[in-house]
Amino acid sequence: MKLALFLPPAVALVIGGGLIGAQRQTISKLERESDILRKHIDTANELPSAPVTPGITPREAPKSDPDAIDWEEMAEVFGEMTRGSTTMDMRKMMSFQSRLQKMDKDELVAALEQIAALELADEERMMLQAMLLGPLATKDPEFALTRFSKYLGDEANGMGWQLASALGQWAKKDAAAATAWFEKEIATGTFDSKSLDGKNRVRTMFESNLVSQLLSVDPAAAEARVAALSANQRKEVLSGFGFGQVKEADQVAFATLVRGQVSEQERIEIFGETASNAAVHGSLQDASDFLDRIEATPVERVKAAEKAALGSIQSRGFKGKTGAEDIDTMRGWLSAEAPGSVDRVTGESIGNLASFGNGMKYDEAAQLALKYHESSGNDDVLTGFLEEAGTYRNKEDSRSLAEKISDPKKREEALKNLE
Repeated sequence: MKLALFLPPAVALVIGGGLIGAQRQTISKLERESDILRKHIDTANELPSAPVTPGITPREAPKSDPDAIDWEEMAEVFGEMTRGSTTMDMRKMMSFQSRLQKMDKDELVAALEQIAALELADEERMMLQAMLLGPLATKDPEFALTRFSKYLGDEANGMGWQLASALGQWAKKDAAAATAWFEKEIATGTFDSKSLDGKNRVRTMFESNLVSQLLSVDPAAAEARVAALSANQRKEVLSGFGFGQVKEADQVAFATLVRGQVSEQERIEIFGETASNAAVHGSLQDASDFLDRIEATPVERVKAAEKAALGSIQSRGFKGKTGAEDIDTMRGWLSAEAPGSVDRVTGESIGNLASFGNGMKYDEAAQLALKYHESSGNDDVLTGFLEEAGTYRNKEDSRSLAEKISDPKKREEALKNLE
């Protein structure tokens, strides 16, 4: 699954479980979902977790130790999830991630050696290693890159984003050394493309993480690095700044870099993604503040606000139950930022919640969309909902909803899409 390249292992499985039935969903929508899920994996450290016994590595831990991790059991859980035979408890998975974060470097290395000694399928072993890679990269990013060097340029495994993040963490500590290492790997062909389009998506992620750090310490070096890329790679690099929030202190420099290196349409998309990340990682007000700082044009502001609103509601959906109060808050904010988009984005947001069962069942979401349609009289609520709501699973209910679209042309188009 190519999508696994961009996702943490657990998240790739969450998305992967719905891919077979969701072939009619767009890749861009799945990427929005993955960005939000990354945020919740990142917050694993905030969850309570069992302490790791000092001085006892996973290999040495006695079986009676209630805090010892049973790696074979975890491998079995991952294996079941890839086969679609179980549903992952996201909170439990994040708690497991939190336990890994509490382990020191020696404990993580010992765990990797223990996993290497187990009789596991290659896919299961890879997933367990990937779970350990993130915490290891936090402790010693240079070591992590060396330890997993054989996976550096491989687009087929799911470790690319973690290894790229390790480069970013290294660059934060020593930008010169991290840049020199990366340039050496490029020169030796590690990141040569094997695809017809000439791109290596792992290298793109590495470039994003490095440039995002250079922007803080040497904006000119960041600009030179982006300028040296081909035109069709620049947007991807500037869109992928760790899938996190561009630091407030770097936002003006970031906007300057974007405006000087990509087309107008690409600039609008990048600012939209950045505003969405600001809303997901912080709040809708953070998205507004970002747009104020970069002095967004009217078009940039509208498009970015739309993405931020969508991202905000999706994020709340992954956190748990989402209802009309959250939608009303979003609508109030969007009415100030992009008043002409409120009803369409409302429909799309509710549709996203229903699509993968994130915080709202389909029938509940449909009723909520109908409520806003009736109150506003705007067909955009229903058309937006039907475009995003995973209607292939609920065709009859969706047709009933489509019949309520007042505009004959829009109604006919919506019904045709449900055939």
